[in-house]
Amino acid sequence: MKRILSLLLVMLALMDSVFAGGSNESAGTSDGIAWPKVMTLGTAGTGGAYYSNGVTLGTLFEKYLPTKVTVEITGGAIENVVLMSQGELDIAMTNEHLGYFADHKMSPYEDLENPNFSVLSAGLTPGVIHFVVGGNSDIKSPADLKGKVVAVGTQGNGSLSTIEAVLNFYGITFDDFTPSYLNYTEGCQGILDGTVDCCIVPAWAPVASVQQLAAAGKPYKIIDVDRRDEFVEESPFYITWEIEPNTYPGQDYEVKTLATANIIIVRKDLPEDIVYELTKTLWENIEEVYTALPGLRYSLTLDNALDTTCEIHPGALKYYREIGLVD
Repeated sequence: MKRILSLLLVMLALMDSVFAGGSNESAGTSDGIAWPKVMTLGTAGTGGAYYSNGVTLGTLFEKYLPTKVTVEITGGAIENVVLMSQGELDIAMTNEHLGYFADHKMSPYEDLENPNFSVLSAGLTPGVIHFVVGGNSDIKSPADLKGKVVAVGTQGNGSLSTIEAVLNFYGITFDDFTPSYLNYTEGCQGILDGTVDCCIVPAWAPVASVQQLAAAGKPYKIIDVDRRDEFVEESPFYITWEIEPNTYPGQDYEVKTLATANIIIVRKDLPEDIVYELTKTLWENIEEVYTALPGLRYSLTLDNALDTTCEIHPGALKYYREIGLVD
């Protein structure tokens, strides 16, 4: 009898282990919400704004919510949409226009069968488009880039689609100039060396590559983008932006340019109550985000939270309704 009882206890222990392993994805129930044990947050490379934003958001969510948040280094904005649609990310960041392209089966997402993302909030720091040229350059507008050598960033980077869209607006394709696939630091160095006519840098201002160029003490200019209101009217997932005077050494003038809007996205099939809590946690503790990333104080605001062409997750909308931001 004792032997039978011992066997039963062993079997029960094994069954408990099996079921515990099967429920390893869950951290248990808190306030009636079945939280996953781990949530993944997709960013980009370690040197960019997405990574620092992701670390800050992940730390905030993990501090206040009963789940562990793993911050993942990814290929960035383009890949994050794909990884999320494949179920590999729960939270991520991407460009507003890439979200629009994915929703409408446009390049580079023509073959993405099931875009599985929606928006938690818009308003991440925008990618401000710098058209940087030498001080004596005859380039006054993006329309003047025909026949020039233009540094556009590394092959496959997420900003190439932005550069292509802006230049196409001026009737220019990559066949009309010589693209140089240097990273932004190398591209700005090319301005100094005279091997590059223009370096296009879509990044939050001030960006290190342009700061380094400016600090060299040689003449340079950041040119205005003309007809930008017309461009934004045609492409509402971009925004106009002004680079304030003295953002960079030697830049004592305002630069009128464009920027890519950036958004926080979540898996569309995440439960409403989980996304509600994520959204609530973000906004009720937003000062902690601003302390870590001061630049977000001017973009990641409730005034900008719903400024997106993409679908807002129902859980996020529930919070925004609760605080009176939407009816």
